[in-house]
Amino acid sequence: MIAHRPGPAEAALYREQGFLLPIQALPEDEALAIAAWIDALPKDRLTALEVPWVQKSYLLFPTLDAVIRNGAILDCVEALFGPDILVLSADLFIKPPHNGQRITWHQDVNYWGLEPMEVVTAWVALTEATPENGCMRFSPGGHLRALPHIESYAADNMLSRGQEIAVEIDERSTVYGALRPGQASLHHGLMPHASGPNQTDRPRIGFAIRYAPTKVRQTSGPPITAMLVRGEDRYGHFRLEHPAQGDLDVAAIAAHRAALLPHAAERFSTI
Repeated sequence: MIAHRPGPAEAALYREQGFLLPIQALPEDEALAIAAWIDALPKDRLTALEVPWVQKSYLLFPTLDAVIRNGAILDCVEALFGPDILVLSADLFIKPPHNGQRITWHQDVNYWGLEPMEVVTAWVALTEATPENGCMRFSPGGHLRALPHIESYAADNMLSRGQEIAVEIDERSTVYGALRPGQASLHHGLMPHASGPNQTDRPRIGFAIRYAPTKVRQTSGPPITAMLVRGEDRYGHFRLEHPAQGDLDVAAIAAHRAALLPHAAERFSTI
């Protein structure tokens, strides 16, 4: 387990295989408390929002804003990218018990229009993540180039357009990213990954946070807003977001809507 800032050997391993795990991000009891808090959120208010509440949800809730600023995660990202760090997006992935939904093989930033492609996803397990409940699988070394995707719009696919890599993944070489509550994995924005359905009696909840150095710029697509979480932004490539002051308060809902609505026509696949 990585309970410290990654050293040169760990950074080299990340560059070679495209992922790194596990990282101890949160105490287990704190992660489980956040998962219970998510489960108790007022679902009627969430479903009434104009845009998906699970995307960029740190703009709606200070609790999740605190997670994207987690020091252990940021130390790891800084070891890879340097001290000036943005969050471009963060999604909650919630798989209810005995739910058939899955996530097909894909690359996170395939539709994002970013240059350079220096994006790392920190996937934070708020509940246990196992092969039985649909933890991630990685294809080591597959992050070295962007791959073509198809769009199936399949009903059992949790991705908004049913995005799926259009070339065959060697399933024999894949690695399961099993995590305890509070642990996290890091994977490159071009790392092919997938996950199966939750076949257990308990929900599986993960928080996928997309970090990038401030030098990254957007070259195409609807405008992406970003949150500065460490260091300084000397480039100004993205309109910067501001932390939520209260759960689902008026300003937070307005900021969340403004950040996501430009991506609605693309079914929110561009963030």
